[in-house]
Amino acid sequence: MDLEQDNVIGIVGGVGPQAGLAMYDYILRYTKAAKDQDHLSVVLMSFPRHIADRTAFLDDPLRPNPAYNIARVILNLEQAGAKVVGIACNTSYAREIYSVILDELSKMNSQVSLLNMPKETCRYIKSNHLHVRRVGVMSTNGTYRSEVYKHLLEGYGFEVILPDEQFQNDVIHRMIYDENIGLKANPDKVTFDAKQLMREALNYFANAKAEAVILGCTELSLVAPYVTPNDIVLVDSSEVLAKALIRESLANDKAKGTGSPILT
Repeated sequence: MDLEQDNVIGIVGGVGPQAGLAMYDYILRYTKAAKDQDHLSVVLMSFPRHIADRTAFLDDPLRPNPAYNIARVILNLEQAGAKVVGIACNTSYAREIYSVILDELSKMNSQVSLLNMPKETCRYIKSNHLHVRRVGVMSTNGTYRSEVYKHLLEGYGFEVILPDEQFQNDVIHRMIYDENIGLKANPDKVTFDAKQLMREALNYFANAKAEAVILGCTELSLVAPYVTPNDIVLVDSSEVLAKALIRESLANDKAKGTGSPILT
């Protein structure tokens, strides 16, 4: 098996665990394939107990920075043959975490292409939803406070809609993190309460005249199918990154002149 000739996709899972699986499912879904052999090669590594919570670190920098172990997972993916890698967690792209990941990879002379989920998501809206000007963001408290999406969206000329801090904490972050009803606590099902919180969040953005809302936490992919978005364009960052990973893998195939599946 010659992995040097295979543009293997790597997924950093475990952040949270269900999010990595959802990203792999998107890769399968958006690859046109008539048989097993038409699918792209993917390595998913999930080491949740070894990667500290990203929001907890951003709230308290004295906690362990998850960047170091995320970088180790990426290096393990590279050793397993991955050429292009995505981290299935938006909060990992906060500057305090992402810059350290890049530094660690540079120290080890890593050659992987690491895609940036928030950048890919903002570019996707700019390229595919030309009518959209006002964009809301749903995310964890860590991503919210880091303002990673806010700065990127403003750089692309969008007007950014963010909830006030109380609504962010009591509705959106709670929907993700609550230890009883939250998405992280219930990977096998989406609770009634989580669905209700999602509806409340979407109503908030609709009332704020948002034309699109970014699902800026990979766990939000789990609840999105259960709600009606009130004519708002929902942009799933996990779905966008999966498509970008396929795109980059296929681009490498094309550069080598090899056959490949096609993105649907």
